Amino acid sequence: MLFLAVFCGFLAEYQLEHVIENQREEKYILSFIEDLKADTTKINQVLQASLEQQKGFDTLMGVLKEPGFVNNPGKFEKYAANVFILFLFHQTDRTLQQLKNAGGLRLIREQAASDSIISYDNMVKEVGEQKEDVYNANQSAAGLAVQIFDYNSPDNSWINRSLVPRPEKFKLLTTDPAKLGEFFNNIVGFKITSIIYCVYLEELKRNAERQIIFLKKEYHLK
Repeated sequence: MLFLAVFCGFLAEYQLEHVIENQREEKYILSFIEDLKADTTKINQVLQASLEQQKGFDTLMGVLKEPGFVNNPGKFEKYAANVFILFLFHQTDRTLQQLKNAGGLRLIREQAASDSIISYDNMVKEVGEQKEDVYNANQSAAGLAVQIFDYNSPDNSWINRSLVPRPEKFKLLTTDPAKLGEFFNNIVGFKITSIIYCVYLEELKRNAERQIIFLKKEYHLK
């Protein structure tokens, strides 16, 4: 009888632990789904902003190639700001960090779910590599822009005009054709890199949307 009582107590404890583990697993899955939803929102924002920026690149390239541009570069100021802006995706990784701190994905006992989470995380890393390319393209273009673009322009509201006289018109620091041509090429490179980055982001968004549907079905969640 004593053995039976101990054995029954062991079974009850095991069952309780199993229930607790199931609850923890579902909690992590729900949290990960919320992270995926946050990621899709962020991706949509980056995609929309990047598309507008790419249009700005087109306009800037057209301005640079206008006849007589060096003598009347006023439009350049309006569109040159595009090269200084970065629109980058940053993953919502709170759940993944919690899982790693708690001992890894062993807490996710559904193998298919664990595999899907790892797959998504790997895709985020691939997007991160493209993000580095966008950053480098931005730095190259911005580095050339500061050699061409005179910040002391009539419309620059950041300059204290009680100390720095307002110029009559916008000027370039250089009209060197080689420098302007190099800048044009950098803008083209920036645009191409941005387009490639957006392709990766689109695929990541589709992956996130599939993950949400799959995990809800796998865990019978609403």
